[in-house]
Amino acid sequence: MKWALVVYFFVMTPTDTGYEGRWGTAEELERVGWHRTYYATAEECIQAQWEFTENQPKIDQMRASCEIDEY
Repeated sequence: MKWALVVYFFVMTPTDTGYEGRWGTAEELERVGWHRTYYATAEECIQAQWEFTENQPKIDQMRASCEIDEY
């Protein structure tokens, strides 16, 4: 079992009645260079998550989450 740091972006998409906001992963949104990074332990992943949060000026439009990746 590995831990993955997954990056999410908040995006607005047009709908018939206006716009709808949603969170999507970097992979879903095809954001090159932001795909998940794998870690051997939860502690390593959490440390990377803290560093990610500290270094992002637009943190309200992005977030990172440590998730178990069983593949």
